[in-house]
Amino acid sequence: MNAHETDTPVRMADCAGLWERTLLVDPDGSQDITTDVRWLQGITRFVDLRRPMPRPDFTGVRCAADLTDQQRAWMRMQDGFAGQLTQYADVFHWRRSIELQPPGPHPDEGRMSYAADVLVEVGVHADYFEHWIRDRPGQDCWAMELRSGDGGRALLVRVDRLFGWAMRTTAGTVELSLGSIEGREWIITDSALPYRESQRLAPRWVGDSRIHLHTNDIDDHGALRTREWLIGHTEGNVTL
Repeated sequence: MNAHETDTPVRMADCAGLWERTLLVDPDGSQDITTDVRWLQGITRFVDLRRPMPRPDFTGVRCAADLTDQQRAWMRMQDGFAGQLTQYADVFHWRRSIELQPPGPHPDEGRMSYAADVLVEVGVHADYFEHWIRDRPGQDCWAMELRSGDGGRALLVRVDRLFGWAMRTTAGTVELSLGSIEGREWIITDSALPYRESQRLAPRWVGDSRIHLHTNDIDDHGALRTREWLIGHTEGNVTL
């Protein structure tokens, strides 16, 4: 199948769910089929995590202080971003509010259409294309944009029993994580900070006003800490 043999247009409502990238062809013609790329899309907000494979073994790494130089070098090779997806005509724009790498010279925009069950994204400002396969569709979606008292920012996206979490602290730490909801437990399954995997995000309201939210985090030495957030923009029916 040629990347440009597409026949079915895509609407914003079609994008909700978890997607996995199966192919990237760059402007120079090089191909990438090994990077682990997962895109969780809600109503408009999204979290996108991109990790080169294979990755080092992180067994026994409990926090940032446990990382080796090799592990840190691999983590710097990761990419990913979170923000809002918008559409005008057949062009989709990924507005990045939190990202692991510095922004490029052009807006992140692509044209998307279906070729059979494959979602094909073709670059607007660069001659690339990507193939995406939906791992899970999305039905019940919501999102919250959050701010901390010291200027940190975060985004929490829920898609059915999956969630995406993006956070940037004033100290410069960026976390992009994906996870699953098992009962009342929000468990991180994949993260740009590998030592966060298997930990609980535990979002919960502060008091009855639903203006503030607490989440779990750890410091550089693995001690549990609670972050408090002021809730900003929300979309969908937020339920914890």
